[in-house]
Amino acid sequence: MTRFTISVAAILSAVLVSSPHVASAQSSANSNLEFDNGTKGWQTVLDGVMGGLSTGRIAAGEGGTLRFSGELSLENNGGFSQIRTAVPEGTFSGATGLLLRVKGDGRSYQCDIRSSRLRMMAGGYQRVFTTKAGEWIEVEIPFDECVANRFGQRVPNAPALDPASIESVGITLADKREGPFAIEVDWIRPMGAAAAARSSAGSLTSVATKANLTTLLELVKAAELTLPKDAKLTIFAPTNDAFAKLPREQVEFLTSAKGKSTLQAILRHHVVAQSIESSALLDRRRLRSLSGQSLEIDPSALTVDGARLVATDVGFDGGLVHVIDSVMLPELRSIDEIVAKDERLSTLRAAIDAAGLGPQLGAENSGPWTLLAPSNKAFAAIPADALNALLDNRPALTAVLAAHVLPTAIRRDEMLAQGSARTLTGDGTVAFAISSGAITVAGARIEVADIEAANGVIHIIDRVLPAASAAPTSATSASESSQRPHRAAAILELAIERGVPRFNAGDPSSCAALYELAIASVVLLGEDALGAESKADLTKALEQGAAHQDSSERAWIYRGAMDRVLERMMKLDA
Repeated sequence: MTRFTISVAAILSAVLVSSPHVASAQSSANSNLEFDNGTKGWQTVLDGVMGGLSTGRIAAGEGGTLRFSGELSLENNGGFSQIRTAVPEGTFSGATGLLLRVKGDGRSYQCDIRSSRLRMMAGGYQRVFTTKAGEWIEVEIPFDECVANRFGQRVPNAPALDPASIESVGITLADKREGPFAIEVDWIRPMGAAAAARSSAGSLTSVATKANLTTLLELVKAAELTLPKDAKLTIFAPTNDAFAKLPREQVEFLTSAKGKSTLQAILRHHVVAQSIESSALLDRRRLRSLSGQSLEIDPSALTVDGARLVATDVGFDGGLVHVIDSVMLPELRSIDEIVAKDERLSTLRAAIDAAGLGPQLGAENSGPWTLLAPSNKAFAAIPADALNALLDNRPALTAVLAAHVLPTAIRRDEMLAQGSARTLTGDGTVAFAISSGAITVAGARIEVADIEAANGVIHIIDRVLPAASAAPTSATSASESSQRPHRAAAILELAIERGVPRFNAGDPSSCAALYELAIASVVLLGEDALGAESKADLTKALEQGAAHQDSSERAWIYRGAMDRVLERMMKLDA
């Protein structure tokens, strides 16, 4: 295990150069120019400013690239088409050049760099590079080989290009050959010592002060938090202003010896055990933090668990940092404590007390657990005499309640993919399914899902489950992996069966939601159940559907992908 404080210097030095706004590809927080966020910040410059007729278009390519295409014309003394983007001065300080990954059409292009120390009406520091038709190549652009040109003529006595003065980067086609052209750019990165220069941006104290993260630094030191060794992480880092929103007495408690474990839980809630760039982050609905609880993502509001992203994609040796404007507080109460305070579960509270199961679900037991919590209405459906007899029979009551506790934390969107789960005592299972568009567990409908607790998750269900049924045989367990394709097909077929009547009845929204849930559940089953092609097909459908506001269009996108996957499965079975 490594101490969190070991990584703080690197994190803060990286955050030092971050923008106070959500970073785009051109942010000084990251000198790489990449295009996962589309073509924002890039513009075309055409020879039309001189009367020429050349064209140029910018578009987002597949897989997060930028595509520059058009047609070069030599009429009216024209003959160039260019794209470029502004970068903050200092972005490439310490670099010796640029490295481009491009796929072209065999034509020769120019890397065009503009400097604040040599501003010209039409021109800049240029270096020609030649592409290979249809092939991805990496092109080196050493700064000391870039020549200052104006209107195609070398500028006499021009100063050498100073990397710190670079204020824009572009690509130009001016090879005097008429006709269509196209070049795709995957990324543009600095060469040489730029990264090293950033990683030593200053002492820990000065970096923390400039990055506005000194309170985080103090709390990290106080918590003595440990993280998995060699793990790539995403850290959501609250600013000083974010911590200032907390009541003073709460901060005093967190920094006391008594509050140390609570502070550790809060800090773990800000860490995810994988490195996730902002573009991928905003495609997700939720993430699991090291606290064990979910972080809800709202891409339209640019928030994570209600905290707004103010700077993103700040790299450090251990992963990425995204700066946020609020402290994200996990649920610190145990399952037992939450049930005790929820009026909808007062009968369950009495049953848990009668069975003596409170400590099992209490703060002393970290779990994680899943509690399938029957509501008061669910208990009320049991005849009064039978309910009283059950409450008076502790062994029978314990057996019934054990069927409602799973020795793992299972969220709603994981249920269909998992199919079933063992109950607390290990002598029974509950099955997950779709019924009338809703997830059910052992036939009970989930009324409220994913109530987070410090030691697990609670789902409120609409009926009391019977004592655990017999566990599957070892032979059944051994063949579980072979049943995954059948389970995937069953989920998709059932979703279509339930969704079509909803769509035809004029309710495309619930149909689309049902299809989305089924696809997300099947994707979680993995390539063993689907195959790589089908998994990619369904994943792409989820991305395309999320981009459409129209529910009918979403439903058709999801349905098309489901039909294609089921057709492939039928061919494999044939």
